[in-house]
Amino acid sequence: MKLTQQQLEAHLWGAANILRGKTAGQDYKNYILSLMFYKRLCDQWECEADEAIAAQEKIQGRPFTDKQKAAFRSRNRHRFTLPDGSRWGDVKAVATNIGDALTKAMRAVSSQNDELRGVFTVDWNQPAPDNSGRPLIPNEVVHALIQHFDQHDLSNRHVPSDVLGRAYEYLIKQFADDAGAKAGEFFTPPEVVDTLVRILEPLPGDMIYDPTCGSGGMLVHSADYLRETGHHATSARYYGQEMNWGNAAIGKINSVLHGLEADIKAGASTITDPQHLENGRLRKFSLILANFPFSDEFWWLKPEQQTDDKKKKDKLKKEVFGKEGYKDGFGRFGRGTPFRAPPAGYGDYAFILHILASLTDTGRAGIVCPQGVLFRGQPEVEEETGEFDAEGNPVVKRRKADDEHLIREALLEGRLIDAVISLPLNVFYGAGVPACLVILSKQRPKKHRDQVLLVYAARHYRELSAQNELRPQDVMRILVHYQAYGDATKVPRLVKEHGTRIRDQITRREETEAARLEAEYQPHADKLAALAVEIAAATFATAVTKLEKQREKVQAKLAERDERIAEARRRAADDRADVTKVGEELIALYADTDELLKHARVVGLDEIAENEFNLNIPRYVDTFEPEPRIDVKDALKALSKAEKAVQDAENDLTILLSKAGYAK
Repeated sequence: MKLTQQQLEAHLWGAANILRGKTAGQDYKNYILSLMFYKRLCDQWECEADEAIAAQEKIQGRPFTDKQKAAFRSRNRHRFTLPDGSRWGDVKAVATNIGDALTKAMRAVSSQNDELRGVFTVDWNQPAPDNSGRPLIPNEVVHALIQHFDQHDLSNRHVPSDVLGRAYEYLIKQFADDAGAKAGEFFTPPEVVDTLVRILEPLPGDMIYDPTCGSGGMLVHSADYLRETGHHATSARYYGQEMNWGNAAIGKINSVLHGLEADIKAGASTITDPQHLENGRLRKFSLILANFPFSDEFWWLKPEQQTDDKKKKDKLKKEVFGKEGYKDGFGRFGRGTPFRAPPAGYGDYAFILHILASLTDTGRAGIVCPQGVLFRGQPEVEEETGEFDAEGNPVVKRRKADDEHLIREALLEGRLIDAVISLPLNVFYGAGVPACLVILSKQRPKKHRDQVLLVYAARHYRELSAQNELRPQDVMRILVHYQAYGDATKVPRLVKEHGTRIRDQITRREETEAARLEAEYQPHADKLAALAVEIAAATFATAVTKLEKQREKVQAKLAERDERIAEARRRAADDRADVTKVGEELIALYADTDELLKHARVVGLDEIAENEFNLNIPRYVDTFEPEPRIDVKDALKALSKAEKAVQDAENDLTILLSKAGYAK
């Protein structure tokens, strides 16, 4: 029987619940994701062998003996090589020191497959920190996980690759929600990724690169877009780099499960040690997406040096920064480029310039940035020192322009910044600073070369308990603004195209969420059915009463399920209605120039130069939120009501004081 996506998700999250709290912090995600992938590899290996044997038996017209089957399985060609002794059945047969056997099996598989090197980073036999000699994860917990995963065959016979890929993404999202602020290291909200991908529109033949790829979401979404537009995911090629080995492993697994065969390098900083090189120079890519670490103070240090004390860091700083700034061996900034070296205290422009240097001559990029990159750094200015010369004139000192200002000026004068889109606060895990999307393009349309599109999209979002979320209709606003680029004649068509697609997307998500909740509560539904049988068969009143109490608890859980499903459907209905409403608003907005200035504006470079190359969006777009109009009659009525409430409270207090023996 094939598993549905929702059944698989419930099964995988059940494994996470077994391990939660048994490892250090949020590391348990790496254990669960790698174990799931290992089980998939083993099950698919067995499936491929069974299919090959069945095909050979059909050709020969007779069945294989068990001995022939064993020999054929070992020599048959598979997608991945699983050495003898390293398969699921081998680990399952171990009774003691299961963690040790599992780690050895995973490492054996990794060593035999170049594509899987670095995928299995966890040590299931890691010793506990108390020096007791016991493993951090007890043998019985590893056994429970093996038994849990053994319940289902994860090969293509029961779980198609697209279902497994979506379930894996769901699991990553669940781990991100669980991790809170730390999730920003490996996960970018899918709504933000979807916005970037649809702005950049990946094409067959693109070489797609994420220099800080985390769990690989931007690469996977790019592949999804290609499939949606009628192309094979492998019509593009995918590359990434991730400093954290554990996060890189998650990204590699994500890539394999989605059939991308992405080339993801791990364990080194993209700035100090870029790994994608050709003949010692940076490899060039036609499309780059990135969400780099915001304002990294020590971007110029290798990972192993970032733990050094301040004295050692100061010494290293003198070594890596010369008079012209960071000594870069790849020609990305300073010395021979039109760009200054980024300042030591902020790494944002180091990543931006790395991305720019990694683009082909016709390349385009979408980058998540802190809004500080839009305005940090001052231009060259003349300042009075407070002193006077011999003739009594004030002495003026010229202060050089800051590095970040000069870099931004060079980017703008080079006609490389296509658009800037401000985002709502708190849409990223653990990043409370205001963020924006910066769109770069090496080959812009002639009519836009001397312009920059600025979009203020910070007003529209859904407020959740832990963070904010871009709704489908909010993504639609951004896409229409970007793709119209100030041209009102394009808006009706864009509204129609995106409106239809997004309403369908909302409906699919609604059905997925309902099915997910059904799968989550299925054990309670099964329990209710079993209780009905037990109650019908019970002969004693006391037994019936006890069973009925159990039934009431189960029914309460199912009522909770029904309410959650109803809420999901209400939210989806509201979102679909809002998509239609937002479409109408956008069409009206582009018919009213003054109103449009509160949301988006195409600004000429001459005006930006007049503003000293400051791209802070409120300088160009009217972001002022007027106070709501107050009806005087209603205000007077509310005041009268408040005064009466005060008088009533005073009267009540007087009565209480009198009863307590206090005279007025």
